[in-house]
Parts: sequence; structure tokens; C-alpha cells
Amino acid sequence: MKGPVIAVPRTPREGGFTLIEVLIAVVIFAVGVLGLVGVQTATTRVSSDARFRSEAAALADELLARMQSASRATVATDYATGGALFNDWLNNRVRATGVGLPSANATVAFGAVNADPNSVRIVITWTPPRETIRDTSGVATAISLTRQHVTVSALYD
Repeated sequence: MKGPVIAVPRTPREGGFTLIEVLIAVVIFAVGVLGLVGVQTATTRVSSDARFRSEAAALADELLARMQSASRATVATDYATGGALFNDWLNNRVRATGVGLPSANATVAFGAVNADPNSVRIVITWTPPRETIRDTSGVATAISLTRQHVTVSALYD
């Protein structure tokens, strides 16, 4: 006599489903990481641009302070574009290696407001490192856009 027959339920084969699930998870993770890298790149670019703008504003304020503490009789000749003290400021502060702005230049014009000799216009320009942009067709192009900071002020109140 035979013993009782025990029916063992058959499980369907699931071979390969785990591998496909892992591959889908890796693709989703990779897309997420690439998105984070893109955000980090954009953040770095914006941060650098803000730093350069702040530096330009600080340099213009520094030049204004130097002008206001200089002799009124010689301030226009010393600090106009090409003047001795202007060139010293331009070379040792604006264009200085490690502390200046990239590819920087500056101009100073007196009599900027209604030909008032006590008014001054300072323009500082710089070109940040190359950025890559894509046009509507997806073609990448390296560009360098010149930025500028303009300060107009009265020297003496």
C-alpha cells in the first residue's frame, strides 16, 4: 500500500525578473546622478558669476575710497583712465593674479553726471571662463561673454 500523496504546489519560474529590476533601478539611479551633476555645474557657474560681480563692486568702491582720500587738485589726473594711481590700482588689484577678475579692464571718466567735475563713472569689465551652451538644435558651443559693473558716484558732497 502506498502512503499518502502530498501535493507540492509548483511555483512559477521567475528567472531573470530580478536582473531586469536591478537594471531598471540602476538606470533610474544613473539618471538621478546625472541630474545632480547638472545642477551642481549650474550652481558652480552661478556662484562664480556672483563672486565676480561682488568682487567688481568691491573694487569700484575701493577706487572711490582712494579718490575721496586723494587731493582734490590732482584726483582727476591721477585716477582718470591712464593716470598713474589708476594704473597702479588696475594692475595690482583688478588684474592681480589670484585676486583679480579674469581678463579684466576698467575705465574711469570724470564729469559723468551733467558735466559735474565731482561726479565719476567707473566701468569694470571682465570675461569669465568659457561656458558651454546648446542652441535649439542641440549643438554645443563654447562662449565667453564679457560682463561689466558700472558705478556712478559723486566724489565729494
